[in-house]
Amino acid sequence: MAKPAPPHAVVLGDARITINAIPAQVRSAHESGTAGRVVGDDVRVDAQIGGVYEATLPNRRLEATITTIEGPRKLSFAWPLAKEDRSVVTTVGYELYPRGPQTAVHVAHHSPETVAGDWGAMWQQALDLLKSYLEATEPASSG
Repeated sequence: MAKPAPPHAVVLGDARITINAIPAQVRSAHESGTAGRVVGDDVRVDAQIGGVYEATLPNRRLEATITTIEGPRKLSFAWPLAKEDRSVVTTVGYELYPRGPQTAVHVAHHSPETVAGDWGAMWQQALDLLKSYLEATEPASSG
């Protein structure tokens, strides 16, 4: 008999980037909703377990529930996605890794089954926009 697939076995997207900002700045951008406003509109974040993470993205609405907050390094949320006549609950996790004055960011989007969409490209674009925003708001270094 075949062993059942573990929940969220399908990787919908996996994106990584290094940002010239410390983890606290990157985390603050998520918790304040700034990260969401960089890529969408109508952002609302209640940064606590069970809190909401909502934003209107260019081609869809993100309405998620925060499921994990582990110190300044990890934030996860459950994001139900429409598939045909039902909803599939996916999981998105952000992990931050300090690298001196920089932060490596990893976003992994998992699902119990395939859901159509170019999720990897969407998350990479979101990280690219976040990097541009955070690095543009840093004070200019002296010559």
